[in-house]
Amino acid sequence: MKLALRQFRRGLAAGDYRTLIAALVVTIAALTAVGLFAGRMAKLLNTEANNLLAADAVLTADHPIPAHFAGAARAAGLVVAQTQAFPSMAAKGDAAVLASVKVIDGAYPLRGKLWLTGHAESATGAPPAGSVWLDPRLANRLNLKVGDALRLGNTQFNVAALIEREPDAALDFASLQPRLMMNAADLARTGLVGFGSRIKYRLLVAGPPQAVAAWQQQARSALARGERLEDVREARPEVKTALERAETFLRLVTLLAATLSGTAVLLAARRFAARRADAVALYVTLGATRAQIRGILLGELLLLFVFGALAGGALGWGAQEVLGWAVRDRLPAPLPAGSVWPWIAACGFGGVLLIGVAGPALLRLAATPPIRVLRRETTAPPRLWLTLALTGIATAALFVGVAGNAKLAAIVAAGIAGALLAAGLLGWALLLLFGRFAKGFAARIAVRQLARRRWLAAAQLGALAVGLLGLWLLTVVERDLLSAWEKRVPVDAPNQFAINIQPDQAASFDKAFADAGFAPPALQPMIRGRWVAQNGKPVDPKRFEEDRAQRLAEREFNLSWGETLRADNRLDAGTPLDESKPGYSVEAGLAKTLGIRLGDTLTFDVAGTWVSAPVVNLRTVDWDSFRVNFFVVGTRSLFAELPASLITSFHLPVERRDVVARWSAQFPNVTFIDVGEVLGEVRRVLELASSALRLVFGFCLAAGLTVLLAALETTAPERRREAAVMRALGASRAQITRVQWIEGAAIGATAGLVAGVAASVSGWLLAREVLELTVPWNWQLPLMSLATGVLLAALITAWERRQLSRASALRLLRDPG
Repeated sequence: MKLALRQFRRGLAAGDYRTLIAALVVTIAALTAVGLFAGRMAKLLNTEANNLLAADAVLTADHPIPAHFAGAARAAGLVVAQTQAFPSMAAKGDAAVLASVKVIDGAYPLRGKLWLTGHAESATGAPPAGSVWLDPRLANRLNLKVGDALRLGNTQFNVAALIEREPDAALDFASLQPRLMMNAADLARTGLVGFGSRIKYRLLVAGPPQAVAAWQQQARSALARGERLEDVREARPEVKTALERAETFLRLVTLLAATLSGTAVLLAARRFAARRADAVALYVTLGATRAQIRGILLGELLLLFVFGALAGGALGWGAQEVLGWAVRDRLPAPLPAGSVWPWIAACGFGGVLLIGVAGPALLRLAATPPIRVLRRETTAPPRLWLTLALTGIATAALFVGVAGNAKLAAIVAAGIAGALLAAGLLGWALLLLFGRFAKGFAARIAVRQLARRRWLAAAQLGALAVGLLGLWLLTVVERDLLSAWEKRVPVDAPNQFAINIQPDQAASFDKAFADAGFAPPALQPMIRGRWVAQNGKPVDPKRFEEDRAQRLAEREFNLSWGETLRADNRLDAGTPLDESKPGYSVEAGLAKTLGIRLGDTLTFDVAGTWVSAPVVNLRTVDWDSFRVNFFVVGTRSLFAELPASLITSFHLPVERRDVVARWSAQFPNVTFIDVGEVLGEVRRVLELASSALRLVFGFCLAAGLTVLLAALETTAPERRREAAVMRALGASRAQITRVQWIEGAAIGATAGLVAGVAASVSGWLLAREVLELTVPWNWQLPLMSLATGVLLAALITAWERRQLSRASALRLLRDPG
């Protein structure tokens, strides 16, 4: 170990480890920074999305929630509040309106903000005892204003304020009545709650993520009938899609950073092992045993790893703190605390690559006689292939772990493997072509040198292709995929829904919009139906194992007919609906959850009429479009004669929200639902993910440049030795430059073309199969990548010409590295 430490200090001073340390430090720093920052950002996104729940976790039940749930939450240091919701008649004089009453006990909301009209700050807690807060729709229908009296049950209440915005209102589409909020202390004297009352009880919990997760796990194991944990992703598909897409983007960038930096470590580790050959021969000559040589080499490797882990970890941790500081003004809340696990995973990834690649090569050197080491004729130890196989398995496992998504990992891995294979085949074909048609001294020498060291040339070609592929994929992610996602949530996306419009009101509804200066929105029929049979067998909710599947099977579905393949719907399987024939189109996610397959016959009970038809197609719905969409859509021949209401969505500027009150008064049966909070949350997720991605691109670019540097150094000693031989044989500097230029241009152009095509294909597949985005094929990328490869060759040639001008041919022959 003393000798290994001495060799390590000398190697640092002499710059022998330059490329390897750079690759290892960049690998660990990039994965630590990207993984840590992405993880913190993902936690913030989930926490902010919980604003729509008004809590971090919510337990709901159709009966009073047992006290032990709240007790366990308080014992874990969590904040708790409770609500009860039920329908009841609110009255003023002889006028009465059905309202949704929310009874508040505690500091509601625990997440998000409750805004009251005319108040500069958000409200917390319940209305004062003896008073209520009203939805403006309810106030309009009863002609109430602040200070008026309202009767609820047996009690008169004072209207203390009007509700402007409620954080969790958009999650409960089933409650279509206007909201009324009251204090839990007033509930008993209203006389509204008794045996058989239909009340929805909610326990709201908030606190540190780890404590909330622990409470959820404990609560999940103690759930009884009628009790369930609510999830914002399940409640709002738009938020779920946005969060999952943001997480996928962050994982994709982390995966690209791992791929690029890992490739750099592979190349640099091979180069490091090759440079140890002379030292091993010297050790053997001086009488060192193979065990001692192994100890020295592996000790040196271990010191390299420790140095890279500490330096990379410190650099990565500091860098992600700088990233967090840079984006702090755009964040809705401070970033959550980081974890040490990204650094541990980064060290594991770098260590596996370093020891798994350099280790077997060093062991091979230690097992080779000195004279063969000097001749570069090494002997593979008996267990070399087993060691390499284990390294490959461990690397693949870490690769999948970083991706967190098998399809994402498979597409990126396929892109890399395809780029390597294509680079090899194209390079071999071009070598044959150049060999047949090459003319002139420089071209013939360049082809001959590439043919003589074809395996090294192939390694350099593959490394350059992977490096450029990673860089171009980053470009595709930022320019194409991210912009496609941003276009999915335009500024004028619908933020209002109107429900329960009667067919005979359609004309007057359109006129009301036109009178207000808006284009009339498209109205779509909506029919309520209960799923009663599948393939002739009654539907039994208890047969489903998942809690969500049971709830879906129990509830009524919103059905519709009409156009189903709009821009925000994509056919996955089957054929489009034929309006003249009975048939259903089912959303693919719902079909998977409920076990519905193409060709199954579904039966729905619509107002006592059973409607049966086969499933004609399965489709993917872009829920983040915020347009009216349905899980199940039938043909006109199925539903046209059944009772239906109309539904629509539209965009309403914030400054024109006052027209909703006028429309509510004109159409008292129509319910207007503001989903602006949901839309705002989706936009916030998008903006935060975009900021995070653009900030961490710098690390990925650094990793890509390290790959390119390592790839250039892979064959640098051989190229310098060949240049020295040509100089010794009388070749001029201009001739040597032309040889190097042709050789570099051939490799650069080939690698660039392959990388551009692979990045275009991989980006298109990622958009379609993983992110569910529509991205046009990027035809310019392969040409841009080819030009970049040629430019890279020119820079290499210029750099090497400068190096050659500083050293004599004799010195280069003695030490080309």
